[in-house]
Amino acid sequence: MKILFVYADYPANTAPDRPRHGFYSEGLASLSAVLKLEGHDVKLLHLVSPIQREDYIERIKKASPDLVGFSTWTNNFQDVQKYASWTKEAAPESITVSGGYHATINPMECASTEGIDLVVSGEAEGAIVELCSALDEGKGYEKIANLRYMRNGRYFENPVRPLIENLDSIPLPDFSLFDYPKLESSLIRTASVMLSRGCPYSCTYCCNHKIRELYPNKNRYVRFRSPEGSIEYIKKLINDYQPIKYVSFLDDILPLKKKWFFDFIDRYKTEIGLPFSCNARVNLITDDVATALREAGCYRIHLGVESGNDYINNHILNRHIKREQIVRAFKACHEVGIKTLAYNMVGLPYETLPRILDTIKLNAEIKTERALAAIFYPYPNTKAYEISREAGFIPTTFNYGDEVLLNQPTLTEDEVRFASAFFRPFMKAYRLVMKMPPVIRKPLESMLDKLFCNRHMPHALLVSMAILPKKVRRFTQEALKTYSPGLYLAIRDQLLRASRSEAKP
Repeated sequence: MKILFVYADYPANTAPDRPRHGFYSEGLASLSAVLKLEGHDVKLLHLVSPIQREDYIERIKKASPDLVGFSTWTNNFQDVQKYASWTKEAAPESITVSGGYHATINPMECASTEGIDLVVSGEAEGAIVELCSALDEGKGYEKIANLRYMRNGRYFENPVRPLIENLDSIPLPDFSLFDYPKLESSLIRTASVMLSRGCPYSCTYCCNHKIRELYPNKNRYVRFRSPEGSIEYIKKLINDYQPIKYVSFLDDILPLKKKWFFDFIDRYKTEIGLPFSCNARVNLITDDVATALREAGCYRIHLGVESGNDYINNHILNRHIKREQIVRAFKACHEVGIKTLAYNMVGLPYETLPRILDTIKLNAEIKTERALAAIFYPYPNTKAYEISREAGFIPTTFNYGDEVLLNQPTLTEDEVRFASAFFRPFMKAYRLVMKMPPVIRKPLESMLDKLFCNRHMPHALLVSMAILPKKVRRFTQEALKTYSPGLYLAIRDQLLRASRSEAKP
């Protein structure tokens, strides 16, 4: 069969035909690998910005696919709906399939979309191979596990097959599906790697808890490739796409399973040896883990703080992480010379400016080198969405592609945007003040507290003033990556070498 994956890989509200570089998708690469193993012809339409109808239809007609699969996530769902409709115009006989996170947690919505024939919920390797075989042989597919669909106004939902417990049993991802040298990561000579699937935690803002419940063997939700299989994966990627200088692990939590982690990291150190970044969880960063990461070449670790307020962290986000654990984890990383990036959110349910200030002050205390302050997005069917809906915080007009700000009496939309835009300036100010003697520190800290929590500030004006410098910085980075990637990489290499030279032996 001729199979075409359509990957709308761009943020919501991206301008049409805007020059951008795309991102690797492990899910699509894995599906391509199992399909090619069965002899199918697989291609990718990788859209890094919105495409016009005429151009899209022309590309579909040229590809002449038997099956079109859409990588569907919440923020690109509106465009997937549009592309599915256009696909039926261009290739009315083709079968259209929606898969991915949004299709998994909102299957009925996807199945009800005009132009989408079938939805695959959960891991799709087995379902997509079985579906293509049935289509090839002219057999029915209505009973295939993981499929959902609409027929004559009725919604049908098949059981979900068990998780693939042994990740080494599936072929290595088909990296050739992508124009790998043109990916965002490749421009900075970085290999994007994912060695695991699943997360054992049930944070309310994430969809993992919802997806985990689908499977009959949900207790095996978290799986890693074997250390040997993981090294094979990385070696293949590096050998196929030279020159690779860095590795970026995309796994939710790389040091999740300690036995696996120490076995893998020893092999990585001796057999790969490239500098890398990874994600982790603060309660799992112990001194021995931090030391092992640093000795293997970790130059930056990404850790979720999310909120510095105990009530928000424990009762709203269900993270159950103590402030002391956060402080200890960042300290452990810094002591061995690993730079840190802290993930934070603002605009959470039941949040106030003083509660956001708790997060800012905690980021100042932990001395993270980088801090991101994303505006909370209530992804449908997550527990955080239900908390927000039950409290009446969800706007009446809810468009997936738009920025969604909760309607809360304790926090206006402009205050949320202000908190996100000025998170880092206030963090740096508090960090500076925290170094001062108590006699100076206390009045200055009180002044900053009052300034940030003042609800009469012109928040909208301040946000508009902050936007221009950010746009200039982002434009400069994109221009360097696009037109002078060598210079961008040289600057990045120099900064990383400088950070590594600061590390303690």
